Amino acid sequence: MSQASSKKGFGFYVILAAALAALAAGIYFLSIHGTFGLDSTHNGDCYDPLITWLLIGGSLIAVGFTVLKRYGLASAVTAIVPGAALCLFIHKCYWYVVDVFVGIDEKHGFDPRFITFAVLILAAFVIGEVAIYVKKTKNA
Repeated sequence: MSQASSKKGFGFYVILAAALAALAAGIYFLSIHGTFGLDSTHNGDCYDPLITWLLIGGSLIAVGFTVLKRYGLASAVTAIVPGAALCLFIHKCYWYVVDVFVGIDEKHGFDPRFITFAVLILAAFVIGEVAIYVKKTKNA
């Protein structure tokens, strides 16, 4: 492999951005302990430790693969792991979302913590998907 092909391309930074977004989402979800809306009911408790550890662990694994210059594996991790965590989150928060839409929690609407986490995990997922398709190195 020549020196010229080892220059970092845009995809390298996209991988790091996806890992950073996943790490931020995991830490935020851990800090709020997955409670949204009506904290006194079981429907507001959407915490699953697997979501947290998927996001945090996936971001660390992606950074590790990036350090080892295994950019293809790193981009796969940044795409698959937040997607799996997003699916688990949707499964855990189904009743909370239903309560808001049906009107049980209509005066409050969606909790800002819910919206913040949803934006973070969606950003991690979308950026991870973009990381698969962009070039990781420059061919100069």
